[in-house]
Amino acid sequence: MLDLIWQDDVTLPEPEIYDGFDTLFTQILPVRSVALVAGGACNRALAMSDGLELAPALPLGDVLVEELPLDLPYGTLVLFLPRDETDLSRLLGAAVGESLQLMLSLASVPMERETDALYVMAHAAARRVTALRVKGRALDLRRFCQGLGQSLHRYWLADQRPLLPDPNLFTRPDFLWQPQLTRYLRDLDPGFSAPDPQMIDGDLLCVSDEPLDLEEWAERMEIVLRVTLGAPERMPIPLQTGLPTRFNLQ
Repeated sequence: MLDLIWQDDVTLPEPEIYDGFDTLFTQILPVRSVALVAGGACNRALAMSDGLELAPALPLGDVLVEELPLDLPYGTLVLFLPRDETDLSRLLGAAVGESLQLMLSLASVPMERETDALYVMAHAAARRVTALRVKGRALDLRRFCQGLGQSLHRYWLADQRPLLPDPNLFTRPDFLWQPQLTRYLRDLDPGFSAPDPQMIDGDLLCVSDEPLDLEEWAERMEIVLRVTLGAPERMPIPLQTGLPTRFNLQ
């Protein structure tokens, strides 16, 4: 990623192609984010914290504000969208899938409940898209789910491909509702409780009316998931507040 940025292969999205992406993304996941377009070896959506160190003492956010005409507050989720994919619904699905996985890595959801957590959040995201479509948003649920499946298959497949009953399962736009997925996840994770999709509420993801910084979003989602999944609570960690904003000094 550092090479791509320094080679000018990471750019701001073209408004006529990516119009509405940021708004739709935050209506699904209320987290402060910025979307960028990457070429070269970036062949799928990526989600990273602005604080991720690409090299020692060289966080992603600092590199971006030096190389791009961009102001980036601390605690921003950075999305890299592959230049070769321009279908907004598919891009949204892939970006949401990557962001949910990043959130799980930041939150302290018990490891034995991570499969349930990701399964529940994926269904909730699909419900959010359905609700946005009802409100007239230009979203294609099937393509959104294809993008979501493109992301989740890398998380759930790992080295367990022999357990997968259908090699094309994650390419199906209805993969989340397939009995094969439930069976596969049970084989993959004996602790998977196979929640009933009909009981999953899209509002599970609505932890704020305004986009939150990445850390607070992860903490709020952790609380919601622990309540939803019946996981034991943990002692709260004080949130950092009053962090300064980065400025582009070019």
